[in-house]
Amino acid sequence: MRDLLRRTPFRLAAAFSLFFITTVLALFTVIYLVSSARLVSDIRDRVRTNIESLAILDGDRTFDDLVAVVAEESESVRDPDFIIELVDKNGKFLAGNVRDVPQSTQWMTLKRSSLNISMDRGEPTDEFLAIWKPLSKGSLLIGSDNSEVKQMKSFLLKLLAYGLVATSIAIALCAVYFARQAQHRIDAFANPLARVSRGQISARVPISGLRDDIDQIAGQVNGMLGNLQKLIENVNQSSSDIAHDLKKPLGRLRQRLDDARRKAQSPADFQSAVDAALLDIDSITETFDALLRITQIEAGARKDKFVAIDLRVLLADVHDVYDIVAEDAGDKLSLVSEVAQPAMVQGDPELLMQVFANLVENAIRHSPSGTAIGLRLYAAPGVYRVDVTDSGPGIPEAERENVFRRLYRLERARSTDGSGLGLSLVAAIVDLHGARIALADNAPGLRVEVSFPATV
Repeated sequence: MRDLLRRTPFRLAAAFSLFFITTVLALFTVIYLVSSARLVSDIRDRVRTNIESLAILDGDRTFDDLVAVVAEESESVRDPDFIIELVDKNGKFLAGNVRDVPQSTQWMTLKRSSLNISMDRGEPTDEFLAIWKPLSKGSLLIGSDNSEVKQMKSFLLKLLAYGLVATSIAIALCAVYFARQAQHRIDAFANPLARVSRGQISARVPISGLRDDIDQIAGQVNGMLGNLQKLIENVNQSSSDIAHDLKKPLGRLRQRLDDARRKAQSPADFQSAVDAALLDIDSITETFDALLRITQIEAGARKDKFVAIDLRVLLADVHDVYDIVAEDAGDKLSLVSEVAQPAMVQGDPELLMQVFANLVENAIRHSPSGTAIGLRLYAAPGVYRVDVTDSGPGIPEAERENVFRRLYRLERARSTDGSGLGLSLVAAIVDLHGARIALADNAPGLRVEVSFPATV
């Protein structure tokens, strides 16, 4: 029971039920009070009508006629719900079916049990609404039984009781149903997250397909879990790749130092060994620096440096810098811009320069001499796209996702300089800018497609 009370859907259902029942009670109370007041008003109007119709006979010459009419009326009345009394100015009884009623200028509620009624056939608990009217030679009392009010009140109270029971049952069933539905949705969140906490990082929150706010949250949670899974896999893969890729330079470093210790015959031999060891250490340091930079970029540490950038200008700068580098390698670097107006995006100029510099350098490094390398800028709906193409050997389709992993290198590239972090850095920068990167076949060669959201 304690666990049930702690569940949010149960508390919400209980609060909803209490609110609805309170609303029903308030509504019935208003109906009860308004109906009672209306019936009392109708009885008083009826009494006024009767008393005014008899008061027409009031006058010096007609008062005796009024006495006769009241006497006749009281004798002919067979209804126990009506009382009438006529008295003179001294309070002496003249006619009527009730006697000795205290005079008052206000409406009175008179109990039948306290009245001296002739030919009384009513219930002692009955009550009359009555009023005195002053006349020229006395006063006239007329009252009417308020049993209609009692009957109406009794009916409304019974209706309220039955209505509350039926409403409470209906509300309880609805509350249980909606609470169970809500609990199912919560469990749909809790169970996958519990599995994630136990290490099953591939668990995901199911989407109901209702496209409501909970589905939107589920999508966001799944996106977060996907990023978390990717991050963990990258960390695991990076740890493995670091151990694999650093084993060789560390082993080479140890071998060189060991050779120097055992075989060096002169200071020059020691100096040569130390220089070679320093180069290996610099290579290892560069690898760790690149890993640290990727981590900082993935953490969004550079977003505060975002400014409006014209991709046309940025690509022109890249072309100016690497045109000579490509020419020295025997390649040809070209730039084509199909955008007439400024191609504005939000980003870090230094990081975006790094993206296209890395892509062009990869094309130069991993392609044979004579390769055609191209930079192409064009607009698509809502985005600006930059294609970096080459006519080299390309990347097999099965390897295109792997090359974005940290320290991953194709077998044919292991003989060339590099750490295997260039494309990992590119992917991290592209993701930081909310852009997308994809690898495709350039037939022949590789086409790298980078799509940036356009700045309005």
